[in-house]
Order: sequence, then C-alpha cells, then structure tokens
Amino acid sequence: SGRKDVISGLAVSDAKELVSVVQTEWYGKWHRALKGRQKLLRSVDAWLAYMKSSRDFFSISELRELIDDARAAVADIDRNWRTVLSVIPELKLVESIVEFLESPDQARAVSNKRYTRIEQERFGSFFDSIESHPLTSEQRMAVITNGRANLVIAAAGSGKTSVIVAKTGWLILSNRRKPKELLLIAFARAARDEMEERLKRRLGSMGGAEISVRTFHGLGLTIIGEAEGRKPDLASWADDELALLDQLRTWIHELFSDDKLSRVLREWFADHFAPYRSMHDFKTWNEYYDYIRDHDIRSLKGEQVRSFEECEIANFLYLNGIDYTYEDPYEHDTATALKRQYRPDFHIPEPNIYIEHFGIDEKGNTAPFVDGEEYRRSMEWKRQLHADHETILIETYSHEAGKRTLLSNLERQLKVHGVEFSPVPEEEVFSVLNAMGEIDRFTRLLATFLQHFKGNGMSFAELDGLASGLEDHGRARAFLNVFRPIYERYQMALERSGQIDFHDMVNRAVDHVNSGKYKSPFTFVLVDEFQDISPTRARLVKALLDQSAKAQLLAVGDDWQAIYRFAGSDISVMRNFGDYFGECERVDLQSTFRCSDRIAKVATQFALRNPMQLRKTVHALRKSSGPSINLGLQEHDGASLLKEALDAIDADTEAKGGRAAVLLLGRYRHRKPPNLEHLSGQFPRLKISFRTVHGSKGREADYVVVLGLVAGKFGFPAQMEDDPLMDLVLAEEEGYPNAEERRLFYVAITRARRQVYLLVDGESASAFAKELIDADYDIRLFGRQPKDDVPCKVCRGGFLKRRENSKSGNVFYGCSNYPYCEHTEQPCPKCGEGLVRKAGSSQRCRSCELTIQSCPECDGWLVTRMSMNGPFLGCSNFPGCRHTQNLRKESEVHGEPARFDKGRHGKKTK
Repeated sequence: SGRKDVISGLAVSDAKELVSVVQTEWYGKWHRALKGRQKLLRSVDAWLAYMKSSRDFFSISELRELIDDARAAVADIDRNWRTVLSVIPELKLVESIVEFLESPDQARAVSNKRYTRIEQERFGSFFDSIESHPLTSEQRMAVITNGRANLVIAAAGSGKTSVIVAKTGWLILSNRRKPKELLLIAFARAARDEMEERLKRRLGSMGGAEISVRTFHGLGLTIIGEAEGRKPDLASWADDELALLDQLRTWIHELFSDDKLSRVLREWFADHFAPYRSMHDFKTWNEYYDYIRDHDIRSLKGEQVRSFEECEIANFLYLNGIDYTYEDPYEHDTATALKRQYRPDFHIPEPNIYIEHFGIDEKGNTAPFVDGEEYRRSMEWKRQLHADHETILIETYSHEAGKRTLLSNLERQLKVHGVEFSPVPEEEVFSVLNAMGEIDRFTRLLATFLQHFKGNGMSFAELDGLASGLEDHGRARAFLNVFRPIYERYQMALERSGQIDFHDMVNRAVDHVNSGKYKSPFTFVLVDEFQDISPTRARLVKALLDQSAKAQLLAVGDDWQAIYRFAGSDISVMRNFGDYFGECERVDLQSTFRCSDRIAKVATQFALRNPMQLRKTVHALRKSSGPSINLGLQEHDGASLLKEALDAIDADTEAKGGRAAVLLLGRYRHRKPPNLEHLSGQFPRLKISFRTVHGSKGREADYVVVLGLVAGKFGFPAQMEDDPLMDLVLAEEEGYPNAEERRLFYVAITRARRQVYLLVDGESASAFAKELIDADYDIRLFGRQPKDDVPCKVCRGGFLKRRENSKSGNVFYGCSNYPYCEHTEQPCPKCGEGLVRKAGSSQRCRSCELTIQSCPECDGWLVTRMSMNGPFLGCSNFPGCRHTQNLRKESEVHGEPARFDKGRHGKKTK
C-alpha cells in the first residue's frame, strides 16, 4: 500500500521469503476479486473504446449508464494497491476507467465533437441538396444529434420541417433505420398530407413511400384494427360539432322529463349558471363589471341584472311562477330636481311586495369600492320611504348568498306575506331556456367538458376528488350531477352502435400497446408540432418507444407557439420533456428565414416576458433599416386604420416593385372585414386574405395586419375566461397573466416577412397594445395617442365617451362600461361640447380651451346654481360633493355666463 514496514528478528533471506509469500497472497486475493468483475470491466472498457472511435453520437442517457457501470467496476479498489499491483492486466483496465470517471462529461464532449465533424463531412453533399437551400449548421446539428430522446426547439420560420425531412433521409442513408421502421406523426390531416407528399418528393428514391406518416387519430385507428382484428367505425358526431351539440341537446331535454334529474337541472340553471363571486371579492367597479359582462349574467327572463345575487332572486321568482318586475318605478313619486325616481330592485304586483337586495356583509360593510356611508344612508332612506307609504319591503343581503341561505330566507318571507308558489312546468322551463340560448350555452360547456374528460382518460373518482378542491365545489358538484347522466348516455350510444370517437382512438391504442396486443414495427418516432401534444398522446408515444430497447424519439416544436390548451394540449409535456421520455438531447433552431431582424427582436422580447417560456435567442437572416412593427390608434374622425395601413403597405410594395401578399389576422372570425373584396379591388398590387390567428399557424406573408387589438371580451388578448369548471379537465393554467394569449400574439406577428401592422381599431387599447407603447419595444406609432382617453373616475376601468340625449339632444359624457357603470359628466358650460378636465390649479375644456375654477374639495369644477336666496357657486359633482361658496364676478369663475345646473346623471349603487 506504499507503507514501509520493518521486520525484526529474521535473517535477510527469511525476510525476503516472507515478503514473497505475502505478495503472492495479495496477488491471489486481487486476482480472485477482479475475476468477478472481469465481465463488467471489459464491458466498460469496450464502451470507452467505442466512445473514442466516434462512430456514433454518445447520448446523455448512455453516458449516465456508463458512469454507473464504471463506478461499480472500480468500487473499493484502493489507488495505492492499484499502483503496486499494476502488473495485473485487469488493473490496467481499472486505470483507464478511473481516468474516464474524473471527467466523463468532457470525454463525451470530445467524442461527440469528433463524431459531429466526421458525420458532417460524410453527409455534406446530402445536407446541401436535400432541400431547395443547403441546411444551416443548426439544422445539420439537429439531424445528426442522435440520442434516445431528442428535442428540437424551433423558432418561428426556422425550417423545422426541413429538419424532419433531412433526419428521415439521414437515418435511411446511414443505414441506421429502414424506411418501414420510421413513424412520423403530425397533428392535423393537412399537415400529414403535406409531410407525406414532401417525403415522397425528397426521399422517393430512398424508400420515402414506405415511411409511415400518421395523425395521432389515424395511428390509433391502425393500432386498434390490428389489435382487435377489425377497424371500428367513427361515430357520426365525432367529426361534426353541430351533430354532437344537437345530440346533447336531445339528452338534456330527456333529463327534464325525469323527476329526479329535472330538479338537478333546475338547480343548475337557477343557481349555478355562472361561477359565483360576491361584490366583496373585487377591488374596483371595473373588475366587478368585467365579471358581470364576461359571464353575461342575465335572468331567465332575459333581464340584464346588476349582480349574480339579483339574478338568483329573479330566477327563483320566475321558476316558482311568481310574477315580478325588475327596477320599475316605485308606485309613489320620489323624483326631485337633484334625484331621479326611485326604482326598487323587484316588485311583485300581487300582493304588492317590494324586494331590495343590499350588497352588505354580516357586519353591514359594503364592497371596498363602494362608499359605505352613502350606501347605508340610501338603505335607511328606502326603509323609511316604504314605512311612510306603508308598502311591504322584503330585504335580502349579500352575506346570505355566501352562506347559501339567500333563496331559503326569501322563500320564507314571501310565504309569510301570502305569496303563492306555482312552479313552472319542466317543458315550459326548457322552452324558455332554449329560446334564451341558455340550453345552447350549457350544451357547449357539456360538449367541451366531455371532450377533455375523455381525451384525458379520466375517471369520475378523479373528477370527484378534483371537484372537492375547487373553491366553488358546490357548483362543481351540481355540474357533475348533470354531466354524469349525459356522459352515460353518450357512452351507451357508442356501445349500441359499435362505434368510437376520436378519443377512443388514442385511449384504446395506448391500452393495446401497453398490454402487448399490438407489436410496434417502429423503432424511430418523429413528432412534428410537439408543443401541441397532450398527456394522453405523450403516453401513446412512450408506449411505442418502450416496446424496443433501440427505439428513439425526435420531437420538434416551439413552446412559444403553444396555443391549443382549449383543444387539450398541455405545454408542460414539452417543458418537462425529460420527465416523460428520459434525459434528452436539446438542439435549438435559432435562425429564422422569415421575419426581419426587427420583427424577431420584438417578438422574442414579447414572448420572454413570461419567465416560464423556454429561453432561446432568435437570429434573423433578413435585415430591416427601420422599425418593422407599426401600431395604429383610432383617429377621432373615425378614419379607417385598415385603409391607412393598406395605403402604407401599397406604397412600400410599389417602391420595392412587384406584388405582395397581405395577411389580415383576427383573434376571432367576426373581425374579418365585410368589405374584403372591395379592399382587394382598391389595391391590385396586394393579394389580401383573412384568417384567424389560430388558423394562420404555419402560414406566412410579406405583410401582416392584426385587427382588433382592443380591450374587452373579444379583444386581443381576449378577456373571455374559461368556465372554472374546465379546470377539472384542462391542463393546469399557467401563473403568468394571459400566457397563452401572449403566445398567440407571438404567432400573429411572426407570420410576417417584412412589416407588421397592429390596429387598435376600437375604443380602448388592449393590455398588449399598452405594453408595446409603454415598454421599451422597437415599434412605430401612428394615429392618435392613448393619452386622449379619459378614464372614468368611478369604475376606473372604462373611458368617457361623448353621447347625446335622445330626447333633448344635449351632449354629455358617459362611461364606456355602461350600462354597468352609469357615471356621466357634464360638458363645458361655454361650448356645450368639450370635456372639462384638470389643468394645473384650474379646469379647462378640451375643446374650446375655456378655463374654469376648480372645486377646492374634489376634482369637480364650480357652476352657478340658483337657490331661494339667489345664485351661488356649487360643485359640478353634487350631490357627491356639497361644496358651495358665494358667487363672485363671473370672470373669476370663467369667461362666459354659466348654465344653471339642474342636477347630474348619477350611478345607482347596489
């Protein structure tokens, strides 16, 4: 062991003999010890020799296995004894293995570097000619990188399809795989057909026609046919959304005829029609209005009510056959010069009962954005009014809804006052719901939920567990009570007909592959648009790979373009690729052939605002001399931003010579310009077409015009939220705001080769438009500037719009959130047109520039009013502000005689 020991009392010859005996014994011991490891040592040594030969790519997973074997081979072998006993042949193997373990990653890197150089030289002519242009160095690296699981992250326009075609040809040309061992999977039929045709064209002489190109559904159907001996038929409604909705509507009608299930349905439509949120859950009026607007909260009579709780009350009265009116004028006149006629929430004419729903909690507190003191004064005024006129008032409260006692308490009070209950017959309820479109809306929710439930291969036990975890678990259970009998009818219909749907194609295929009923001939699987994959489809790919020890995977996609969560895709599969398929080799395609450098820069900056996106750098081969993204804001005179954008594109096209393709994109189909043919006739140099942003995936054009970059439900980003029930079956939602909408916007702007025009062709710029304006983006603005928008000071989310009274013709300014926000402001007292706004220490008209004295107590301005004692100055915000002061010279207030203020438009507070 390197240590020197002194032996005393022995002759030199005896000592030497003792040393020889000890060494012989030690040699024997090490021979016996290494004999058991001989096979492992030689195996590791062979792998090391193979790595050094650089005959193939050495993957991370292979390296991890080699490291484990190498450590086992040299375990417990002391370094000092290895030196002393170096004459033993096996210990020479140990030395090379130990040397490898000192820097295994470097050994792999050196090996793969040599392999890469050799492989690129060997197939250089192939890489130069397989596509119309020679492959880039990134594309070549993506082809020859050959681990067990390979992930190619492809930027928009980086030539990912070229990589798939070249990889397929390289596998065949290098004799790594036969054509029949290759499986290419696309998501849509059109993509499959395009890939199949391209392979035949590029690789025909190499057996391109023998390569299997499938969609996931087509692959599943093939697997089921081979495993079961016959291919099943596809259900008629599986490929026809309208047919499915019609069938579901029929089953819902059937449920109304079942005594037990009809009660379940009535409960849903009366009490669970939308996700319940109390006013107290919101911080501003605008947030609350967005909630009411997004969920289109209307009573079963079609009334646009002001809260979920009022809708519950209205539906309860209707379903129990109680005639009522909503917000009709009180039977006694209460209007004054400063106050409008009182309109109670509900009135039951027979036996003349009024209902007021008060938005207070158990302690009498209002929502954070409501003036509590003023609200409580209003409550007392209403109570006193009914007492004075001896009319019956029933009160309900928000806190009752939170405890689910609102309707039971209301029912008790109504019965005390002799109100007769006469529940509406089920058939009539169905007819009313159908006429209002509620059946259609519910049917669409059922259809979407069913597709995801089956697509994920879930069980009802899983659903029940997830439902218990939702904040509104009562609503979730009410929905599942309806969904279960609908789903049972759906499955029964499939079984009776012997048919399947698209989800059965994948789910049953996974079962057959895992059970071994299907033997896969494929040892290399290539998946295009991998960012769109779902967990179930990932399980099918994994099952195919697990059937062969030599099976490999190439997945190509871009997580920045993952835009199909609503169709079942789960971006986490790509982000956590290694968790599904083991340690992987990642190659990035960072060079885009499509976009100019200044489009690519803005698109990259925009995508990476979400820190969860996989980071990559995008390099553009096209160069631009100026900003390539143009953001247009609507002019006051309503001039067409689209026309202005097309004029600019036409001029640019004329300067460059020739013609150009222009792609108009809308977040929704209704954004398509109705005069598209006329526009095409106006611009003969331009080939103008329209698509939705989702439909533009895989497309490109010289110029892209994105329409409707406005705020709102159908804006961009869309503010139409999924029903929270979908969280039970959809992929987990990302924490970053508008994450998928952000990726959709990235897709939109990266369709362009030369220029992008983003049009805020509406009243309010969207969050994306505001971000592009306010943040450090390389864009050009045209049209009016957003500072011209004046926010509503009540709801803080809408903007003041010029309106005219339909009867008097007088101008006033009202909130864009009307009818939810009823805030209005008077125009300038001089010109009667302009909006008055703070300007330094005074107020100024934005039209005629008149300067007016500010109210010292609020943001209003002083107007001349008349009292019994003569004129005085009062605040324009009266009665919200009651400031008054003696009238001075007119010129000290403003330069022209003031109009007497006879009141202001107010806002009804609930």
